[in-house]
Amino acid sequence: MSATSGMPVVLTADRTLIASYAILFDGMLAASQTSLVPAILMDKLLMPPAPHNGPAASVAPLGLRRIEAALLVGGMQRNEVIVADPAMLEQVIGSKTRIIGISSGEPAGHGMNTSTMCEILGGNIYPEKMFLQLVSAIKRLRLEAPQAKVILGGPGAWQVAGDSDCRKALGLDHVVLGYAEGNIAELFQAIIRGEKLPEVIIGEPVDASRVPCIRGASTMGVVEISRGCGLGCAFCTIRNTPMIHLPPETIEADVRTNIEAGQRSIAALSEDFFRYGAAGINAQPDTLIALLERLRRIPDLKLIQIDHCNVISIAQYTDEQLSHVKQLLTKGQRHRYPWVNVGVETASGELLKANGGGAKIGKDGTGRWPDLCREQMERLCAAGFFPMVSLVVGLPGETEEDAFKTLEWVRDIRRLRISVFPVLFAPVDGSRGIRACDMSPNHWRLMQTAYNLNFKWIPRMYWDNQTGAGVPLAKRLLLQGMGNGQVAEWKTIMAYRLLRSKHAAR
Repeated sequence: MSATSGMPVVLTADRTLIASYAILFDGMLAASQTSLVPAILMDKLLMPPAPHNGPAASVAPLGLRRIEAALLVGGMQRNEVIVADPAMLEQVIGSKTRIIGISSGEPAGHGMNTSTMCEILGGNIYPEKMFLQLVSAIKRLRLEAPQAKVILGGPGAWQVAGDSDCRKALGLDHVVLGYAEGNIAELFQAIIRGEKLPEVIIGEPVDASRVPCIRGASTMGVVEISRGCGLGCAFCTIRNTPMIHLPPETIEADVRTNIEAGQRSIAALSEDFFRYGAAGINAQPDTLIALLERLRRIPDLKLIQIDHCNVISIAQYTDEQLSHVKQLLTKGQRHRYPWVNVGVETASGELLKANGGGAKIGKDGTGRWPDLCREQMERLCAAGFFPMVSLVVGLPGETEEDAFKTLEWVRDIRRLRISVFPVLFAPVDGSRGIRACDMSPNHWRLMQTAYNLNFKWIPRMYWDNQTGAGVPLAKRLLLQGMGNGQVAEWKTIMAYRLLRSKHAAR
């Protein structure tokens, strides 16, 4: 298709979201790199371009696939909508183009993981860097599409929603916040008709039964099993979004779409994996197990990967149920240790509750929080999981005693097969959070203790995941070699930062 005509609706995302990742951790690793990593390593090794036959993207972020499906369900025709590879936009943006929709996770670099990586390592995070390259390319291509409006959505849209100057500088006409399957078709039609709409638009979600099945493969084989969370943590963008659970039929259809496109390993995502099917916070282990058993009957399915879970949900499973879930995730694969990110946040129950996390703690109370977390990590390890604990450094109201308590908690679990990732608190309104210069010696000791644990176990977990997904030996060895270099870099940085913080504290 020539750039003089174009497609009416073009959906796209930056290269970190449309790339050829074999496993979920590949995407997480790429998205955690800063601009100090040479571009050639990113392009060839960490985020190799996804194969494509023409301008249509072979894979795309799940949220963009949902928008594509919602537009088609809402009345648009297949020849009016394309999810385009960012390298091929000149073939689909032209005089007929009315909407260019972009999905981004880090348009302004305000996320907690981003803040952490940039503060410690320096440079800009790659998702933000690639997003800026994308919008720069779109600005040039709009000369061929004078009537086109540029719309930003996705999990990072909140970062620019409150900053009109930033939106203008990026060339954005509208920002859509939140899930939008309920009104995106209507919004796009109104924009095509030339109606004037607010710059910031609130998306309308739909009931779980009405979430449309995706029409093309998702990056990393991602499928939702639940969406939302609603536990109220003040540092989370979906703290007030109630969790809903997608029907097994929708989940299976999305998995089959990925497998038919060659994505044989999938990632079953939820903000709380072990809460699938729950009524409120009351877990339903049999419902999750039934879903996994259903997915395991799909031919050619290799890995079933997962991401997040909460301590109180793990606690509602018996040891036998946890082991059964692990066996279903790894069934028939050379994959021993499925990882799962567990939101511990802090070892201070009082601090977590003060920051809106009371629902995460459950009925055991704040005083039991560190022991409850340790016990559930032990149970996950015994069942064959690889827990990846997330902590938030510098939560509002944190004292030196809180920081030391968390440090001691991490030291206590070092005997387990586990990893710990502390991230620096960054407010969800985009204002200034804690910086490296604000961190105390206990903060740096926590970082050093956690990363020494990560240096031991993450390479083994990564090798195990890649082996299970069938990643070639040569690529696994290359990535392990690069990882060794980054370990040396991190150890040097940690030792230097701790030394400086000790001097500053005197």
